[in-house]
Amino acid sequence: MVAPVAPAALHPLTPGNPLYAMLKVGAIGAIVALRFVLVRKNKDDAVAAQPEPVEVAPPVRKPHPVSKKKKRKRRP
Repeated sequence: MVAPVAPAALHPLTPGNPLYAMLKVGAIGAIVALRFVLVRKNKDDAVAAQPEPVEVAPPVRKPHPVSKKKKRKRRP
């Protein structure tokens, strides 16, 4: 007489089958990895989209104002 076949052995995607568990864990891992890659790609795109800062010359300093009286005293 032949022993009855266990229901998990009928199909690999039957819950309770070790293959089913491995596929499920692999699918969850793939979703997490894909999300990580997409987030990282979006960060790189955001950094690349920012224009590089343009160097701006420092403001030219004007000489300190001197009163007219002092100007007359300084001249020989």
